[in-house]
Amino acid sequence: MKKTIYLASAMITNTEGALLTVRKKGSIYYMMAGGKIEQDETPLATLLRELQEELDLTVDPNTLTYLGVHQTEAVNEPNTLVHATIFHLTLDTFLLQPQAELDEVRWLTYENYQQVPLAHLLKEFSIPLWLKNKKSQ
Repeated sequence: MKKTIYLASAMITNTEGALLTVRKKGSIYYMMAGGKIEQDETPLATLLRELQEELDLTVDPNTLTYLGVHQTEAVNEPNTLVHATIFHLTLDTFLLQPQAELDEVRWLTYENYQQVPLAHLLKEFSIPLWLKNKKSQ
């Protein structure tokens, strides 16, 4: 039986329409910012904590929009599912530095997103939403 990891993640875009991805140390996959929900923690509280830890980003909870929940295979842990509660956040900056367990922060554009290895959660949930939003602009 597969184990399940519960996450809170953010689909972060900027005012130019680029999509923020992060890459953890030791991984080749780019994913959304966020992390594991700890005991007695809400998904929103987890996301606020993780954005502070990973990107030194303090976020007003009122600027986050709930997008939904998605479950898929974990890319870095075998025989594991990730079950994520996903929010959207729009930033007006490109300048974010990786902190904690992150090795890289990378903004994807509509032109380059297919050139990087993406985690399943990002590829299955956020990329389709992001592309749909582009078509509606």
